[in-house]
Amino acid sequence: MVTLYIGGLDPQINESQLLALFADFGVITQTRVVTDDDGVCRGFAYVTFEDDLAAAKARVALNGKEIQGQTLRVALAT
Repeated sequence: MVTLYIGGLDPQINESQLLALFADFGVITQTRVVTDDDGVCRGFAYVTFEDDLAAAKARVALNGKEIQGQTLRVALAT
């Protein structure tokens, strides 16, 4: 399993939107949108893929892509 860090997210994004954005690349085992106390996205999230190749494809395809007026930063989570 490989977890990706997703930065530059719109504050209004939710887990289902995040899942829809990444689902075409492979099997996702977990998504987590990091929120503040009011439930608003803090601008980043994590997506865990079952397969290393799927994660790599998602990273290459979506890093730098503009979504909802924001430029995504997609990298391996540390």
